[in-house]
Amino acid sequence: YIYIYIYIILKVRARVGANNKTLINNQSHLIEMRNTLMLSDLPGDLLEEILCRVPATSLKQLRSTCKQWNNLFNNGRFTRKHLDKAPKDFQNLMLSDSRVFSMSVSFHGIPSVEATCELSLIDSFSSFEDKFEISQVFHCDGLLLCTDADNTRIVVWNPCTGKTRWIEPNNRCYYYAFGSYLDKSYGNSYKILSYSGYGYENQELAIYEINSQSWRFLDVTRDCILERYTDYGVSLKGHTYWFASDEKEKNLSVFLVSFDYTTERFRRLRLPYQCPDYNTASLSVVREEKLAVLLQRENTSRTEIWVTSRIGETKVVSWSMVLAVDFPSELFILSGISFLVDAEKKFVVCCDNYFGEDEYDTKNLVHIVGENNKVREVNFGVSESSWPFLFNYVPSLIQIWEGVGGKRKRVE
Repeated sequence: YIYIYIYIILKVRARVGANNKTLINNQSHLIEMRNTLMLSDLPGDLLEEILCRVPATSLKQLRSTCKQWNNLFNNGRFTRKHLDKAPKDFQNLMLSDSRVFSMSVSFHGIPSVEATCELSLIDSFSSFEDKFEISQVFHCDGLLLCTDADNTRIVVWNPCTGKTRWIEPNNRCYYYAFGSYLDKSYGNSYKILSYSGYGYENQELAIYEINSQSWRFLDVTRDCILERYTDYGVSLKGHTYWFASDEKEKNLSVFLVSFDYTTERFRRLRLPYQCPDYNTASLSVVREEKLAVLLQRENTSRTEIWVTSRIGETKVVSWSMVLAVDFPSELFILSGISFLVDAEKKFVVCCDNYFGEDEYDTKNLVHIVGENNKVREVNFGVSESSWPFLFNYVPSLIQIWEGVGGKRKRVE
């Protein structure tokens, strides 16, 4: 409530010159106001302006306060406005052993990382409310696209609101990406892109539109090959990005390719420099504004982290190197490894999976590496399934209607 009262004071004084005096008790965090103004007395537009500047995690606790607020939080126009204007609560999540965990990362003193809580996704098709076994996860605007290991189940999930939409998968494509686009009728909305795999040029591509609740196949030329440096692309401002190559242009080596969810077209983007081959290459997103790449050339331990200028501000994207480290030989950095970077504090956080002498001696490791090349290793225990995956997350109130959807359309 403290956010709301502060905004009320500022906005009301600006608009009506109110002389309400405010006292903030730092010990109890209570606000006492003289000539108290009830929220219900505020004009609707002013109330909306106030609430859309309150973080999503705080607003969700107010949903049951009154019917008017609950209706507002269910309004798509408001939730989109809130996503654009509210302070961003940047969080780090990790997918490990089919579960998503919230991570606390600290670079003060001795760097540390720990799992703070599990974000539970209940399988709505389970009679016993079992947890959904997540194989892959994809983030966009506070929504998570999750699939199972067999690619037979897909769900779009908002962990902040708890809302889900279960979608019938496209059984001719096995990999998925997720992004936003501008719909002429509905405003901002979302699509799922599915594709049949990596490593070859002629692939089937299909799109699922959240609004129409249907699959359709795309007739679009990509003229490049998606490289399997990672099973994941990353989504940022209406585009998904992957590593790719072109057999007709050997001199280009590896580059980035993006998919625009509005135009449904692919576009190429150069990496910071050309290299015949990379030992390691991986993608990440920085504060929902920039792309980051982790690149390690052949026959070297030197690993560089490059970050783009803000995506969407200019047509030409520029790169700047924010960190270069020499990973020790005992640190097994696999191509496509997930990572997070703090460009200001000059740290990179990445995941590793240790395989011992037998199948039971396997564990998930998280490493924090700074400019001094010192490695802080944190053991997250025995791993029973896939490689851990780190990613950025920003809670939002974006709405997705609950239920099951997904009608198939024949390929014309």
